[in-house]
Formats: sequence, structure tokens, C-alpha cells
Amino acid sequence: MKILAVVLLLALSACTATEQGAPTKQAWLDGKLTFRLVTTAEPTSKPSSGYPVPQKEAGDPAVQEAKSKRQSSDDTVRTQALEAFDCAAPDPLVGHDDAAAPLVTCDAGEYRYDLGPVALDGERIAKATSSFSPTAGGHVITIEFDAEGAKTWGDFTTANVEKQVAILINGRVLSAPTIQSPITGGSTEISGKFTADEARQLAEQLNQTK
Repeated sequence: MKILAVVLLLALSACTATEQGAPTKQAWLDGKLTFRLVTTAEPTSKPSSGYPVPQKEAGDPAVQEAKSKRQSSDDTVRTQALEAFDCAAPDPLVGHDDAAAPLVTCDAGEYRYDLGPVALDGERIAKATSSFSPTAGGHVITIEFDAEGAKTWGDFTTANVEKQVAILINGRVLSAPTIQSPITGGSTEISGKFTADEARQLAEQLNQTK
């Protein structure tokens, strides 16, 4: 009976163990995807070492304080916030930015940005897929917008040729490509130095939230 009990215990353990080789879930990728026009982009002396995850509740005083400076409608206030913003410090505003307001934020590298209001978000995505792109030199996510999103994206890119558009998640910039020409086909590509697992996770998340 003892031998049988040990065998059953081992079998149960095998069934409940984490599958080897399963992709690691990255918490920072579980956030809202948004597109904002870049007003200002400049290097920072204190680059971020990676992408943060939300740490505060929306009503936390630190969140409200950050919004009052980094999402102010006053250009002078935001310029001061941009110059003072430490990209490497904990950021209470991550995941809590207001879509209708401008935003001072960073990427995971060496740049900080002053951005316009959200022009488009992940809710307008009809389909997302991940793949390796030789042109981009890494893994990318290709997204196809629904009819409303395609029109918004076409109008936005037409009006902002030769300007940068920031693609963000949780209010942090994944990439900020320059719009070379109007994009009227209803799709676009997101690159951001993703691993294969990260690109797949983001594509799956976008498909779940559409």
C-alpha cells in the first residue's frame, strides 16, 4: 500500500508541475496599447533599465501629483516635467495615464518624450500576429485595425507624415517610428526589441482585448 501511495503521489505531482519550456509571462506586457503623436523626444542622462509595471492605485496621491505635472495642459509645466523626469526612478503614473491629455514619459532605453493625447488604442485592433522580421532585425507584432481604427490610423498618418508616432503600453514607449507616408491599408507593425515569447504574449493579449 505504501508503494502504491508513493506512485500515486508522483503521478499527481507530474500532472500539476509547470510544463517545461513554457514561455515566461511578462507582467509589463499586460497593459493597454496606445498610439500618441510625439511632440518632443530627447535623450535622458538616467535611462530606464526596462519596462515598469503598475505599482499604485489610480486614486493614489502620487498618481494625481504625477498627472498634474506630466499630463498638464500647460506646455511650460510639461516642459519642466520633461527636463526633471528621472526615467530610472519608480513611476507612479505607469498604467494610469489619461488618454485625453498629453503625456511626459520614457521608453526602456535612453529617451524621454512629451506626447500628444491618445490618437488610437488597442480596442480598435481586429487581429494581431507575431513573427520574426529580417527588416526590423527582430520579433514584431503585426496588427490589423477594424474599419473604424483603419480610418483613424489612415487619417492620423496622413496628417502627420515625417513626424514620430509613439506606440506605448502602460504609458511607456515601446517604439517611436517616423511616419514615412500615409498608412491607409488598415495595418501596421510594432517593433520594440521583443523576444519571441514577448512578441507572442503581446499579440495574444491584443487579440483578447479586441
